[in-house]
Amino acid sequence: MTFKSAVRSLPVLEGCFHVGLQALRSSDRSRVTAMRPRRLRGSIDIDNCLRTYYANDPRWDYGIATRQSSTDRVYWLEVHPANDGEVEAVAKKLRWLKKWLAREGNAVDLTPRAFIWVASGRTALTQNSPKLKQLARLGLVFKGGHFKIP
Repeated sequence: MTFKSAVRSLPVLEGCFHVGLQALRSSDRSRVTAMRPRRLRGSIDIDNCLRTYYANDPRWDYGIATRQSSTDRVYWLEVHPANDGEVEAVAKKLRWLKKWLAREGNAVDLTPRAFIWVASGRTALTQNSPKLKQLARLGLVFKGGHFKIP
């Protein structure tokens, strides 16, 4: 199943699929580039799409799909301030996303997948930060201020 058809199969994501990186807010688009733009399959803004259903939950930001060999790969992307005080907030968002994918969003829980955090401003974390290592154990990769989709 492709990412596009998976998104369209979920009523809560109706109208949420966008071509390329068009689902990303304009303030976040400069933080993401694709090495092979023609392989981009599409994107969704989970935060906005699910705001009505999960108004008080720590929603994740985006899902971005690329074509890799015979399957789509999904990058689950969070754009968030990067400092020690925000690590737990991002961890909560990641836990929320994983629960949502397992329960209601399983159609879009395609593999391979990756969970990515991109700083929304100045980065006050180092790659060797113990808190980042904690997030890495949860499967999250911190990419600093920019993510280049392979």
